[in-house]
Amino acid sequence: MAPHRLYSLALLGIVCLALLGAIAPVGAAPPPRPLCDACGDSFESTAKAHGVSVTVTHSNATLSVHGNGSATWVVRNHLAESDGTTRLRTNETVRTAIAERAMWDTELVDANVSTNGVVTLRYREADFAAQSVGGAVRTGEFTEAYGYRNLDGLGADRLIVIAPDGMRVGWAIDGATVSDDGRRMTLTELDTGSIVTFVPHDTSLGPLLSLVAVGSLLSPVMAVKALAYLTLPTAVFTLAVSAAAGGVGWLNWDLRQHRGSAGRVVAGIGTVATVLSLLSVAGVVRFGVTAAPLFGGGSGLLLCGIALSRHRVRERLTYRTLLGGAAIGASIAIGATIVGASLFASNGSPLPLVVSGLVLGPLFTLLPVGYAVGTGRRGLAIKTAAVGFVVSVLLVLPVLPAPFGLGVLFVPIAVAYAAATAIAGMPIFLAGVSLGAPTAH
Repeated sequence: MAPHRLYSLALLGIVCLALLGAIAPVGAAPPPRPLCDACGDSFESTAKAHGVSVTVTHSNATLSVHGNGSATWVVRNHLAESDGTTRLRTNETVRTAIAERAMWDTELVDANVSTNGVVTLRYREADFAAQSVGGAVRTGEFTEAYGYRNLDGLGADRLIVIAPDGMRVGWAIDGATVSDDGRRMTLTELDTGSIVTFVPHDTSLGPLLSLVAVGSLLSPVMAVKALAYLTLPTAVFTLAVSAAAGGVGWLNWDLRQHRGSAGRVVAGIGTVATVLSLLSVAGVVRFGVTAAPLFGGGSGLLLCGIALSRHRVRERLTYRTLLGGAAIGASIAIGATIVGASLFASNGSPLPLVVSGLVLGPLFTLLPVGYAVGTGRRGLAIKTAAVGFVVSVLLVLPVLPAPFGLGVLFVPIAVAYAAATAIAGMPIFLAGVSLGAPTAH
């Protein structure tokens, strides 16, 4: 192999590893902690670590967000009367040490204990939120993905979030209660959380400003993940096609004599796939989530095969017309997959559509890829394979289960599907090669 090719492959490997590293979960995750870790049980644990035993009977907090992105926490823990409570009330040094340790990533402003046993803690958090376009403010601190890592619930029995002056809540957390004027959002629990936005109180473009604010936060991460999800699977599929193209050239196969039977081969594959999928309905065989894509792919290939079996179609065939026909066939296949999902008892699940995108799009792409190889344009074939695979995966990314699909597990799954599709689709690829082979005069 030429040295420059070795360098290129090495560089590609480094890029793939870097991209995978960007989406890989952190191995040493911080310990789980609630959003308000100076509240409730978490405050009890911190006090115990300092040798003070207290019992929190009720805890509530107020979080005031400011227009510059900072926030002020006011935490009130109601304590049962005990020696520990008395010690907190009378010993400022111990009280301050516990208060400073109780709330992470914040600056303690004040800590005191009232005569009726209420510990009031005030904190300032400098980077709780960020400013966005149109005067909007967004925060990801209510989520694990963009805020506190390993988030474990709310911590407080009740948390009131107050919007910055002159603003109201734009996007709230599911299950939260927002006041009529939009200034306050009240939470009593926090399960999955979400990104929260605040918009100018008098704007009529609140939903749009919130969408832009969230999009500007998510888009860079989504772009990196999309690139990571695409790079390795696309490389595997493209290399497999390149190897197949090289094999055809090395074996010097003369496929011109099979040009007339290419349509029957494609139709035959479609028929077998359709029959097998229908057998799964009868319980003869079981294909799980792949049954609906098998039905859709079989239907699309059958129609393409019937069209290619016509002599007039083959005589007028070009790379562009076959590329368009493959796109139509893939669209029919994916449509049949969606329609057939209810037949195969997988209606409502995104997995059949995901499988169809990973398999059917690249599978139909192999027809024009093979045609380009048959006409001697190997470079065009490789470009077609890469673009076809990328487009197919991009179409299914939005329907992957949140957050953004299966995470890093999507990469090996997509790689496996890419390799399996390239191998299983060799008959279709060879049919395309025969269609592109020059006819003898």
